[in-house]
Amino acid sequence: MTVAYSLDVATSGLFTQIKVLLRWKGSVWKSIWSELLIWLLLYSVLSVIYRVLLNKAQREVFEQLCTFFDTFSVFIPVTFMLGFYVSIVYNRWTKVFDNVGWIDTSALTIAQYIRGTSERARLIRRNCVRYMIVAQAMVFRDVSPAIRRRFPTMRHLISAGLLTEDEMAEFDAIVSPQSKYWQPIQWLFSLVTVAKDEGLIADYYLYVDLMDKMRDFRTKILNLVIFDMVPIPLVYTQVVNLAVRTYFLLALFGRQFLENSNNIPGAKWKIDIYFPIMTSLQIVFIIGWLKVSEVMLNPLGEDDEDFETNWIIERNLQVGYAVVDQAYGRFPIIKRDPFWEEETPQTMDTPTSTRKPHTHMQGSCINMNEADLDNGLISYVRRRSRSFGDDDSSSVVTETTRANSNASMLPRHMWAQPRSKISNAIAKLYKSEPEPRRASVCVAALDLNHRRPSVDFRDIENPEKTDDVILDVPALVQERIRIAKQQAVKIEMPEDTNLQPTSPEEDKSAVAPNIQIQSTKKLYFQISPSANNVKWFVEEMPVIEEEDEKAHRKTPRNLSASSFGNKNQSGGGGDST
Repeated sequence: MTVAYSLDVATSGLFTQIKVLLRWKGSVWKSIWSELLIWLLLYSVLSVIYRVLLNKAQREVFEQLCTFFDTFSVFIPVTFMLGFYVSIVYNRWTKVFDNVGWIDTSALTIAQYIRGTSERARLIRRNCVRYMIVAQAMVFRDVSPAIRRRFPTMRHLISAGLLTEDEMAEFDAIVSPQSKYWQPIQWLFSLVTVAKDEGLIADYYLYVDLMDKMRDFRTKILNLVIFDMVPIPLVYTQVVNLAVRTYFLLALFGRQFLENSNNIPGAKWKIDIYFPIMTSLQIVFIIGWLKVSEVMLNPLGEDDEDFETNWIIERNLQVGYAVVDQAYGRFPIIKRDPFWEEETPQTMDTPTSTRKPHTHMQGSCINMNEADLDNGLISYVRRRSRSFGDDDSSSVVTETTRANSNASMLPRHMWAQPRSKISNAIAKLYKSEPEPRRASVCVAALDLNHRRPSVDFRDIENPEKTDDVILDVPALVQERIRIAKQQAVKIEMPEDTNLQPTSPEEDKSAVAPNIQIQSTKKLYFQISPSANNVKWFVEEMPVIEEEDEKAHRKTPRNLSASSFGNKNQSGGGGDST
């Protein structure tokens, strides 16, 4: 059985690992002591021969041989090969353990699905469990030496009580050159079908689910045969073992102390160490690593770390019978639990127990200091799905703004380039301004990107001539920054966002004087910075480059960069809004 030491390492401490290292059963000391002792004896013999028995000429030859072995032994990739090999063996070891086969789930399913208190129902439940154990014992006989010695022949299963004489006769009646692991499982499936036909299984769904549980058990124990039949390729095991043992065989010569040590590459001091300390440690680590793979290569054997297959069979038989027979239909009387009236139940502690304070299940960011948090804008990035003239749900909607939004808006080509110019101007100002003044730039950007005309263009005699609108974008940006600073607007998330729209008369004081409009009627722009405007502007920032690219592909009429300067110089007396 696997050596258990979990209790020794349950609590980390100064002497925790020391207690583990001093264990003998299943330890590295028990695994490598014989190889280490043989290597040290051979090393000592060669050292005595070199120091005592060889003459000067023979010593020179011996030194050259030792130097050669020490120089070229590094070409053997011991750690590389051994690391991959142990990884493969460990994965195989875990899969074998997962397929050992535990009867708990199947037995619980049998007890719940095959109902009845009669002797017939009880007999079917017990035989189902026994046939599963028989199939497992037959598989273990062929893959585990311990079980093979316990049940040398199938007749020994009769003396062990797992089979009856009639069942053995039925087993021998089927002649097959292959192993008949499937036959007890076929008896099992037949019993389940009989239970369904006799009404002991209430529903076809339960019947199918019970078959699936038994099929899973059969698949797992059959995988053990497959693992045993198809091991890790022999050549891989041979190469790894040959590389490790050849490396230390060459180390018998390469690690010898030589009088003419200056000829050895890397040798700096002439120190005579009679005992090879570093090579001994290397043997403990590398040979111990190899022993790990040897122990796990077949975990169904009889090593200290192998699985206790005899105990597994006994345990499955006892648990299976207890579930389907002794514990069938038994459960405590249903009554109120001790915590019935408590909203926050908590168990009691004994005087010797200690309860360490613990935190509830919560995120790690809950304990962050408020000073480290950014209480500014909260936004989300979304894909832009509306044009400049569409109805904007992020603005403050009132009766006046709703009526204005229903009016005909400026043509799309009139607003594409001004808006792009505004975005570029704001981006440059934001980068050039110091940190305290960037809030003003943002406020200006909110209004400039979010303004709407509040006049019905249906009243214009010739709507096609609305191209005559001229905007001095740089002057507009600078003026809005100046107004934002005067108003000392801060970028915050106010609780009340029900802002009233600004009428044309009230807004005249906050309008840039350089905005010039040449048309039959005045155009008014509402300036109403709000939390929703902040949110809208933050969402629009990722598409500024996309808008600039579109503006370069299609230049709107009468809104080129040169037209701003020319028309502003000639039309300085226009109305400002």
